[in-house]
Amino acid sequence: MNMQETLKKIDFFNGLDQEALTALAASARITKLESRETLFNEGMDGTYFYILISGSVRVFKTTMDGKETTIKIIYPGEFFAEAVLFGKKFYPATAVATELSEVLCIHRESFRMMIGNDGSRDAFISALFDKLRFLTDQIHYLNSHDVEERFFMFLIKNFGRQYRYEISLSKKDIASAIGTIPETFSRLILRLTRMGIIAWKKNTLHVKEGFWDNDIFYD
Repeated sequence: MNMQETLKKIDFFNGLDQEALTALAASARITKLESRETLFNEGMDGTYFYILISGSVRVFKTTMDGKETTIKIIYPGEFFAEAVLFGKKFYPATAVATELSEVLCIHRESFRMMIGNDGSRDAFISALFDKLRFLTDQIHYLNSHDVEERFFMFLIKNFGRQYRYEISLSKKDIASAIGTIPETFSRLILRLTRMGIIAWKKNTLHVKEGFWDNDIFYD
């Protein structure tokens, strides 16, 4: 599949006319990432912004004492690193693939030319508002739910209500994604295991049959 066909499959570019699509395809490229491979580091010069085609990517910031705080897990169809498009010349966070992934890389100068297209500009503004809503919801989520609730909500959001999961993310990454530290998450997993609610071996997580039928809803 050529680059133009790839771009046409991404909702974000639905508003592009053929001329703009051709110009963008000439400068865009696809990067394949192995699990745990870094796409960019916090503080690195920001030349590209990205749209995830497949897999998943964790975006996080690192504190002065070396602790990592996950900002977001990126899933296919989502864009990220848009901060370098307007003003910032460096990436304000680090992005690491959490599984085998493909990323569409778009040079910021090509994007600035593309944004002159009304359809693309409207799509981008709409997507930015979606991100703002996500951040607002994330604050509410962290303040309103304990770690156990956030863990099961994470499972539902990313995999649905199942009784057997194949999870490529590390426990450390999941802890970060639900807003806690690895030590607290490990204690939670140990407690849920002792209670017979879950069994977790390597990448396979089993949830007790009937668990989702209880009067406990994680929405």
